[in-house]
Amino acid sequence: MNLKNHLAACWSKCLTLLVLGWMLPLDAQALIGGSWDCNVSGSNMSGYTFAAGAEMSVPFSGTCTAKRTFPNGAYPTLQITNSGGSNPATLYGIDYYNNTYMSQLPLGNYGSSCLGGKCGRIAVGGKVSYTYYIGGTAPSTPGRRVAEVKLGVTSIGYPNYAEWIHPITFVYNVAAVSCSLSSPSAVNLKFGTISSANLSAVSQSTSVSLNCPSSMRANVTLTPSQSVVNANTGVSRTTLAGLNMQAIWTDSGNPVVFTSPRAMLLRAGSNSVNLSFKPQLEAGKSPAGAFQSQYTLNINYQ
Repeated sequence: MNLKNHLAACWSKCLTLLVLGWMLPLDAQALIGGSWDCNVSGSNMSGYTFAAGAEMSVPFSGTCTAKRTFPNGAYPTLQITNSGGSNPATLYGIDYYNNTYMSQLPLGNYGSSCLGGKCGRIAVGGKVSYTYYIGGTAPSTPGRRVAEVKLGVTSIGYPNYAEWIHPITFVYNVAAVSCSLSSPSAVNLKFGTISSANLSAVSQSTSVSLNCPSSMRANVTLTPSQSVVNANTGVSRTTLAGLNMQAIWTDSGNPVVFTSPRAMLLRAGSNSVNLSFKPQLEAGKSPAGAFQSQYTLNINYQ
């Protein structure tokens, strides 16, 4: 009604007209629940354990009895809220009745899929059984994560009849994964007999191989047992006075920095950490004799 025009038309007959009220949009009106009586699977509070990067697929199911008629069936929707743990997975619902992902629309909305794959009229007392799946890719870092998942339904064609019918606390644990070393735990490199005349052309290289079940980040450090001459250029002493040793990352040609770890991405499967070692004379020295140089390689991954 056009209130302004109405007041102008009745001014000669009306001294004062006060109109009060609220106009509520459909989506602001209260939803009507209590239409289902459901027996549902519970939450596993101990959680499900997955390897980092593994595909997760966990079923949840129930059987619901209609307490009112659903003329066109009930549309399922899912709400997922991460509630615990850092770096959570992107979770989603899987509907194998339609071979698709489940909707995460708010209650009061509906599409073409139906609860339990059962479309059409559901009479009072009618039963609907369903099984859906929570899916996602497990995070790359270990730890415990928690998500609150709710399955809801909306009466198709009657959006005010909508409610949550199945709450789930989804706990998923990502186990710390370990890589296996496929190289010997100790490697001996032999330089043989060398002379100062060709020292610049002398080096020895080694490759440390490891297999990882999934991709992960790693920090790699090399620590010499002998005293450090220059940490930034990877030079340390040998057991022979006057002769030093430089450590180099073979793949990049850069010297190892003893005070700073090297960040590496380990891929799923075989990986190699490659190192080279070059002897160096101290200025003004002409040593002779046997020598050794020892290092410890640490690979810390997460």
